[in-house]
Amino acid sequence: MKAKILYLLLLATLFSACASQQITTSWINPEAKTKGPFESIFIMVMAQSNAASFDIEDRMAETFASRGRKSVVSSSVFPAQLSATKSLSQEEMAKAIKRTGCDAVFIIAVLDVLSVETYNPGSTYYPMSYGMYGSYYGYYNHYYPQIYSPGYYSTDKTYYIETNFYDVASDQLLWSIQSEAYNPSSLDSWFKEYSYQLVKELKSEGLITK
Repeated sequence: MKAKILYLLLLATLFSACASQQITTSWINPEAKTKGPFESIFIMVMAQSNAASFDIEDRMAETFASRGRKSVVSSSVFPAQLSATKSLSQEEMAKAIKRTGCDAVFIIAVLDVLSVETYNPGSTYYPMSYGMYGSYYGYYNHYYPQIYSPGYYSTDKTYYIETNFYDVASDQLLWSIQSEAYNPSSLDSWFKEYSYQLVKELKSEGLITK
């Protein structure tokens, strides 16, 4: 019986962890399998801050490197203020990427962040009563001063993320997925799970070999 209870608790924990990060939709170009696998990948991340973008780029590059894939991060090629000034034309950006020798472009974009503030009301309860209310002990214990837990506000955040994979030679979109991350506790915990899902999907579609 105890083993069954422990199993159910473990299952609930795993389900909860998976539910915080999930792929909602995916699409694959029918021509993708005729173009892959790709060996060298240019990584671009578009987030709310340059610091977050650069950090995720570096982590994704490490993930690819651990699987034998060469990669180049955009922060090593484009100026940090590129997203704000749009200083490069489409042709200039394409030439810069081709000069790196990469045959694919991998883009992670945080499309939106939904914040929902919720008020959690306080609770009032009585301590457990021992004895009959007919006695002074029962009467006193029943009307013991109430213990009050004050209410509080909490904010839940859902991140909407899109990841696209392009062929450099044809500038074709080959693969795209949309994901949701609910209340990630940290960048480390979120990205570890997300990068695993991304690599698994890329491999299953034949876009990378490892």
